[in-house]
Amino acid sequence: MDVKQIINEFLSLKGTLPKDNTYNVVSLGRLPHKLGASKEFFPMFFVATNDALNNVPDTIRELLSVEYDMECTVNETNTDSALRKFAIITLRSNDEHLQTYFIEIFIMMLMKMPPHPSKQELSTEVERLVAIFSALASTPRKKIQGLWAELMVIDQSLDPHTLVNAWHTIPSSKYDFTLGRDKIEVKSTSSEERIHRFSLDQLNPSPNSRLLIASVTVRESGENVNGLSVKNIYDKICNRLLDTEDKIRLYTIIAQTLGNDINKIDSVYFDYVTAVDSLAYYDYQIVPRILKQDVPANVTDVKFVCNITKLHDIKSTASTFNKGDSQLFNSLF
Repeated sequence: MDVKQIINEFLSLKGTLPKDNTYNVVSLGRLPHKLGASKEFFPMFFVATNDALNNVPDTIRELLSVEYDMECTVNETNTDSALRKFAIITLRSNDEHLQTYFIEIFIMMLMKMPPHPSKQELSTEVERLVAIFSALASTPRKKIQGLWAELMVIDQSLDPHTLVNAWHTIPSSKYDFTLGRDKIEVKSTSSEERIHRFSLDQLNPSPNSRLLIASVTVRESGENVNGLSVKNIYDKICNRLLDTEDKIRLYTIIAQTLGNDINKIDSVYFDYVTAVDSLAYYDYQIVPRILKQDVPANVTDVKFVCNITKLHDIKSTASTFNKGDSQLFNSLF
């Protein structure tokens, strides 16, 4: 299914407003559902549910509304008009960026559902959709440079599926990737040297944990073949993911991280070549750090800056680090 083409066809509906509960719509490939627009040109998905009885209430939120068993007529080019009942999911916004994200993410959700989902199945996905768009109304939880660096680690991995599922669901988590006792913390810098800020807890994991520090140089760039945005890297990763659920998880975490800065997803670019060339992984045990037992009593929220430029990364012949049977570490390279 060509989502970009669907979005372009949706935009072409701009001059055709609905009349008398009749909506002009575009098809969604082989799916039985349709995409149309309200008189305010809010995008509306017309979802063909099955006839199973479910007392699922309508949902009305600031940005999203969901109405079940709505009878209306849909009119598609080169197809006879049809009067029937749909569940109608509407994004109540004219923001073109939000409209694009809404269409992209909900089509992914529809693709993983049965062709004619029950109202309960649809309601479950709608709750996830509401959570995503609620996050887009909140303040950013991390600078876009840090998010871009984390996505670049996933992009450069051998197994993006493992990395996506190990990625934090809360941007403020202590570590960026966690799988059992194994963790990866991603640090980015725009300077010539690998100078990074750590919290006391980050470099003092539990005794049996294993931790790698990913260090990468991330510098802002203009838009070109080597200047990539968060959206560009997201698309690169999605092209390698087979599971639609992974793609939705990836997008959800991006939304939670950027919040109302979501428009930066495709408007801020970073030097991809420099980032790839500079990406290196370090065993936390060789990183200079303050030990917890050395912190005076009643001293809290300890943070410090380390220069790890001259340390040997784990690919170096001088490194004794062994990835062993770690699923997380072996997914990197």
